[in-house]
Amino acid sequence: MADFFDEVSEELKHDQLIKTWKKYSKLIIAGIIFIIVSIFSYQAYISWNKKKMEAISKQYFEALEKLDNKNYSNSKSIFLKNLENLEGGYKMLSLFGLAESNFKDGKIDEMILNYKTIYNDDNIDIYYRNLSRMLSVIKDDVSSFDQQKLLLDPILSSPSQLQILAAELEVMLFIKFNKISEAKKALNVLLKRPDISFEQKNRLQLINKIYSNDV
Repeated sequence: MADFFDEVSEELKHDQLIKTWKKYSKLIIAGIIFIIVSIFSYQAYISWNKKKMEAISKQYFEALEKLDNKNYSNSKSIFLKNLENLEGGYKMLSLFGLAESNFKDGKIDEMILNYKTIYNDDNIDIYYRNLSRMLSVIKDDVSSFDQQKLLLDPILSSPSQLQILAAELEVMLFIKFNKISEAKKALNVLLKRPDISFEQKNRLQLINKIYSNDV
């Protein structure tokens, strides 16, 4: 008798399973298909993204090679193409590359605009924005003293990794525009800073010695 009830119970379970399958089979199959498609899609995205990054990297280094070979027209063309199609790090690096290409090609006004695009972009890390300000000042031979000093002021007034180098650049800017008295004062302030490196201190002392008789 017990075997009979066990057999009936098993048949009822089997019937219930069939009913459940018929009711939810489409949802179950759809769920399985979704999982499979998701896995393959993710793998395809990883593969596509890897290939895309390889292409981006290749294109960027191709532009650098053109720049090294003094083929400024082609390097600028590639860097400009990168700016239209890229985002993030490689886009920023392409802006630096474009600025350098314009500088080497004697297009100082264009170079200044390239660096301006970088330091005015709040989405770029402040370190690189400050670096673009400094590079613009170092390579700029057309702007006035006030224009170049204005670029350095945000770095000089805020503690950062580049502040002390910007302070040294300020000294050189004073000298460049024959403001020797101001250069001497800035030198004395800078030499008293405890955070200057040994190499920088030697450079500053040499500059101080050269211009000591001019004040």
